[in-house]
Amino acid sequence: MRILAAIAAALAIGAVVWLWQPWDDEADRVEEAGLSEEFRGSACRRLAGVAARLAEAEPPPDAFLRALGGRAAGIRPPPRAFADLARGGRDLIPGKGFLARFDDGSAGQVRHFAGIAAAVSFGGARNTRRISIEVRRDPPDSADGRLTDEGIAFATAVLRGELEVGEAPQWLLEHLCRRRP
Repeated sequence: MRILAAIAAALAIGAVVWLWQPWDDEADRVEEAGLSEEFRGSACRRLAGVAARLAEAEPPPDAFLRALGGRAAGIRPPPRAFADLARGGRDLIPGKGFLARFDDGSAGQVRHFAGIAAAVSFGGARNTRRISIEVRRDPPDSADGRLTDEGIAFATAVLRGELEVGEAPQWLLEHLCRRRP
């Protein structure tokens, strides 16, 4: 009986490690090399640069949003995506540069936005908003709440075809990023 319990415990620990993968892979971080000048500088601009690179392949909308979540927030494909979303993703593009209404003072706003956009592609806008408010504790009138709403609006527009994947990088620059001096 003890042997079965030990095997079950080892399998459970293995499953948790596989799903959560608690280590951080530096190779996933986004570098400015290769980004055009328009997409250099702030983390917000680098997010738009990642979107531009992804859009070049003309992926379907849901694949684009999931790839953006992967490259900017470390959200892996399912089933690991759900564990990644539950833990809040990873800061692959740390930094600032968001408009004041979206800036909570942290260096994790890219992760937040990209995670929300990816979450919408998996579970829909209504579920994403509810989880953001009730589970993640991001009040709608906070910087994170406003960024959540913007991420939901962005992802919904992309999924509905109201915002073409190729137009997404410019949308990000115009709606999220601080203007250059």
